[in-house]
Amino acid sequence: MTAQLAEGLLAQNMDVSVLSLQSPSDPVADSGNIRRIPLKNVHWPYDRNQPLPSALQRLVWHVVDTSNPWMRQQVAQWAAAQKLDLISTHNLQGFSTGIWPTLSRLNLPIVHMLHDFSLLCPRTVLFKNGQVCGLQERRCRECRWLTAPRARHSESVSAVVGVSQFILQLHREHGLFNHIPGQVIYNALSDAQRAQTPPPFQTGKPLRLGFLGRLDKAKGLDVLLHAAELLRQKSLPVQLIVAGRGQPHDIQQWQAQYPALDIQWRGHIPPSTLWPDIDALVFPSHSFEALGNVILEAAAAGRASIASRHGGCVELIDEGLSGAFFEPGNASDLARVIHDLHQHAGRWEEMGRQAYKKSRSFTTQRRIQAFANLCKDVLDAHGQHH
Repeated sequence: MTAQLAEGLLAQNMDVSVLSLQSPSDPVADSGNIRRIPLKNVHWPYDRNQPLPSALQRLVWHVVDTSNPWMRQQVAQWAAAQKLDLISTHNLQGFSTGIWPTLSRLNLPIVHMLHDFSLLCPRTVLFKNGQVCGLQERRCRECRWLTAPRARHSESVSAVVGVSQFILQLHREHGLFNHIPGQVIYNALSDAQRAQTPPPFQTGKPLRLGFLGRLDKAKGLDVLLHAAELLRQKSLPVQLIVAGRGQPHDIQQWQAQYPALDIQWRGHIPPSTLWPDIDALVFPSHSFEALGNVILEAAAAGRASIASRHGGCVELIDEGLSGAFFEPGNASDLARVIHDLHQHAGRWEEMGRQAYKKSRSFTTQRRIQAFANLCKDVLDAHGQHH
């Protein structure tokens, strides 16, 4: 999403420079206007092949990341050398929010875009011990302590953008960006995603439901499997097409738990290969989602979504028209919703058509224009103050 924005602004003849992180062990490789700087912290957290650091090492990493002095210095040097008019920050894990006051002292207006919950939760998911964490004071102590300085740092930001109304509101409820002008700019489908022709529906087959995402508890795959089992017992057999990566032992456990279900485990696949094989997408996330891009992608392929009624995904579905909702974590409610929809012939296709229609407005052009307009407003206001 950040790359889409940078490329779109470049296409509008703006001069865009990008600063990104890389592992300290990689050779420094700048390409065009993208500069990569090595992360200075106790370890590089983004290597899937390395063994997981100890709990203490991870804690130290997060403590340093609350206001990393080495990264602040590197970012300040880069910003000064680039002679920037405005800076747009995105996911700051590794850079630390300490860069905001530092950049503010350089008299640079800052627009921050909220894509996830990393400012509220070091693990970024607001989900712990099988429960949503993070409504008002119910955030765990570790999250509150480790993210406490971020509310103060956020006062240096000139404007904040949420990819949904939900994510913007949630941060404000936790005391971040409270007196900062805010705006919602939804994510957009790429031109390629919008150009596809929705694949036809197969008729006379069992109902085919898709799941696309991480195969774990937070994403709610267990709820979908339980719901499918309830539907099977109600003599509505469904075929599940499950795509995404997960822990092999979790998958084996689910296979043992639901031996009678018809499940295809597709692993990590290009989403475009899933759409022709399903009648609807199920988005059963237990945890909050900032938006739920996969709902948009399914809609662009003419497939409706049935989603948990919480988080940003609620803003992407017109209930009863382009999709449906169920009570988060409630398998029998999900089974009921699917069963009720299935009673009406042609209902999946009709909802898929409405979802497709709705997806048409999520254009890259709209997103880039909204962001460019916001930057112009921020620069105008900044010019008046200085």
